[in-house]
Amino acid sequence: MHSDRSALTIERRSLAVGVLDAANVDGEATLRLTIQIESAGAHLVAPFASDALIIVTTTRVGLTAEVRKIAMLAHAAGVSHLVLAVLRSSSDDLQPNAFDTLTRGFDTMMRRLNFVSAAIIPIDNASDKAAAVSGAHILRRDQALANYLVTLPRPSPLHTSQLDPSPPSEHFAAHVACLTSREELLPGREYRLRIGSLEQPATITAIKHRLDTETLQRLPARTLSHGEIGVCTVATHPAIRLAPDSLGAARFEIWGEQTDEPVAAGTVDFALRRGQNVHWQELSVAKPLRSSMKAQRPCIVWFTGISGAGKSTIANLVESALAANGRHTYLLDGDNVRHGLNKDLGFTAADRVENIRRVGEVARLFVDAGLIVLCSFISPFRAERAAVRGLLDDGEFIEIHVTAPLAVCEQRDPKGLYAKCRAGKLPNFTGIDSPYEAPENPDLILETATAPADELAQKVISLLAARGMIAARD
Repeated sequence: MHSDRSALTIERRSLAVGVLDAANVDGEATLRLTIQIESAGAHLVAPFASDALIIVTTTRVGLTAEVRKIAMLAHAAGVSHLVLAVLRSSSDDLQPNAFDTLTRGFDTMMRRLNFVSAAIIPIDNASDKAAAVSGAHILRRDQALANYLVTLPRPSPLHTSQLDPSPPSEHFAAHVACLTSREELLPGREYRLRIGSLEQPATITAIKHRLDTETLQRLPARTLSHGEIGVCTVATHPAIRLAPDSLGAARFEIWGEQTDEPVAAGTVDFALRRGQNVHWQELSVAKPLRSSMKAQRPCIVWFTGISGAGKSTIANLVESALAANGRHTYLLDGDNVRHGLNKDLGFTAADRVENIRRVGEVARLFVDAGLIVLCSFISPFRAERAAVRGLLDDGEFIEIHVTAPLAVCEQRDPKGLYAKCRAGKLPNFTGIDSPYEAPENPDLILETATAPADELAQKVISLLAARGMIAARD
């Protein structure tokens, strides 16, 4: 018997329970809740990473907009079980009619959300009964919360082998809840996707709309902020197998490249067919042959810096010098691509992400063609510059920080942009009211306030020669 119980323990993990306080309850009540959770053989985790979420309220607080919003976020994040723990204190008598009213409101709310189970449980020293809705059991014993939690199924660990054997897909539709207040969830930015036992790169390719947490009405949205829920399409590379109804495989988390908490969490709605039917076509002529024909190693030389720092000036000088020596190049400039390829984009954070994503894909094609590609873009976010680097082979992305003091850039103001910004006519301007994230480890730093542009351009040429992209004579 002992060995059988041990085997069961290995196969099934303890229930992961999260707690969110919507009523500012006192510490003693919170401690009592924690003790009951642990006595049920469960363990505490971050709220939206839990199997079961407990929302703490009182009859006086009731079903506030915040409680309803938390329930919506939990549902979108894939929480299976929801418990509304209604605490009483010495100054708060739990009247039968008040609790019944709360129960009816909770029941109505749960009809709109498809949790595996949902229960409303009064927690106090005098009452131990649990009122349950949406298929949950009714309990009438001591430690109502603990007794309810022990009835919930303990999920088994999910392994890659347990995922659906259906064809893998690179795209799927999902409901996604933004969990962090640190940053918006931006389409086009590369994140890390955790689903089951897998972790791999992923991108939100589109936010179709967001959901009003009160009315469930579809609202237009281009990004998701803290506490917002959106219907999105997600792209992964490589393709993954999805099983929306199997062992929690439908549930995932989205992490930033340098964050210590998930940016968002969500549930898979369905795989998109285009993610299953698009395949790479093998071609006879590839990058090594194209670059050997040009007697150079292709790469991207990425010039980043705030407006007026001198990026375009130096990039143009570098290309002129390379062309004079018979090198095959192409210069992509931030302003120029906005006249054509990116003419539909503005300067919001989401548009800036998409701007660099598109440019990165074009530059990658030019590298595949064997060219040395010079890219001159403010590119204010490290994440997008890192994403472009990730498109290439090792050593093919050279990041150059072109820098000058803000006062110098503003004094130069070659396009009159700083003047417009200071006059309130140009919002979201990098360096003034929109952030610029300087490279942490650039391949080269060019300080344009202390050296002439042609001298700095020669430093770039020397770097290319040192890296073996061009012959040393260049």
